[in-house]
Amino acid sequence: MVGCGNMGGALLSRWIKLGGVGVTVVDPGEPKLPVGVKWVKSVDDLDPSERFDALILAVKPQLIDVAIPPAAKFVRDSGCVVSIAAGASAAKVSAAAGGVSALRLMPNMPARVGRGVSGLYADDTATKDHRELGTILGEAVGEAIWLDDEDQIDRITAAAGSGPGYVFEFARTYQKAVEAQGFGPKDARRLVIETMAGCMALALEDEAGFEDLRNSIMSKGGTTAAGVNALNHDGVLDERLNAALTAAYTRAVELRD
Repeated sequence: MVGCGNMGGALLSRWIKLGGVGVTVVDPGEPKLPVGVKWVKSVDDLDPSERFDALILAVKPQLIDVAIPPAAKFVRDSGCVVSIAAGASAAKVSAAAGGVSALRLMPNMPARVGRGVSGLYADDTATKDHRELGTILGEAVGEAIWLDDEDQIDRITAAAGSGPGYVFEFARTYQKAVEAQGFGPKDARRLVIETMAGCMALALEDEAGFEDLRNSIMSKGGTTAAGVNALNHDGVLDERLNAALTAAYTRAVELRD
């Protein structure tokens, strides 16, 4: 594993819990690593005869051409590169690795607690074993969705990768509104978190759509109807969310390489 920042470290901590997985991290810093993970500062510190089943790339996209080539020689001929670098195409990753099969794994922040949603894409040279590895890595941190078109990686980045930002922004404004009703910050935060977490737990157990769930607690002329009407009576919330995803996708396309 080359690089082990916040997201890389979060994924690694979940992968190690799978058991039976040996990981060596190459990072010039001093990352906090789970027990049993080997760490070296440079690929030059690796045993020249050592070979790995996969190279996990967890560095910033602009470092790919620097980080991959010296590490790729340690990948077995039957191995692959799994990249979590946003904006870097599978073709770019594979080329930097000397033609090794490339997979892209795009997780989101809840992967840190095993509740992430990851998009997976594999190039045309990837084998069944490579794809199975991608599935194992993705499902170890939550839900994993295989994508047939690499463009969908950017779309899932806009929807799920950036999604926690939208949720936390809504939660932030929700908390401020609760505080405006006379609650202190601590109680307001708790009310928002428990309300949102409870609703999502209910949605996971109930197959009804979000509109049906909303309607089930919204009686005509009642308090919920009044609140929902004030929130989105003119469709402004719909417009804002569509604009948010479109803006995030457009930016992801701009960053492609």
